[in-house]
Amino acid sequence: MPPRKQQTPFHLLLVEDEFADAELFTELIGEISGDIRVHHVPNGQHALDFVLRIGEYANVPLPNLVVLDLNMPVMDGHEFLKRAKQEERARSIPVLVLSTSDDPRDVSRAYHEYANSYVVKPGSFAEYRDLLALIESYWRGAVRLPTVEQLSEG
Repeated sequence: MPPRKQQTPFHLLLVEDEFADAELFTELIGEISGDIRVHHVPNGQHALDFVLRIGEYANVPLPNLVVLDLNMPVMDGHEFLKRAKQEERARSIPVLVLSTSDDPRDVSRAYHEYANSYVVKPGSFAEYRDLLALIESYWRGAVRLPTVEQLSEG
């Protein structure tokens, strides 16, 4: 029996400073699943404001998943993790780190800061698409996530 899919739509917050990478991610996710809504922000400060619904993000939907780059200007992914996981309203939102860094120190540090997953970006287009399909299948099918309403209560 195939895994149960989460209710639609699924809101994904992509935290990525490279616009071309964000476009590619959004395009590939759209091909894999048409009911994932990708919300893109360019750095950790915008991501923190998004998950806490501050300022221009006051009326955004809470994301079901944050996909986080580590190396960004203004506020990097590590600082975002430290701050977001201290906030009760954001603590339950799962964070998947998607980084070019394969440095064991980055991996260890991200998990120490309560990342839920750490994935290294692959080198080829085909591998990237396969990886995103696997991520979609895992986070939308295999994993049981709290509802957005339950996240709002936290």
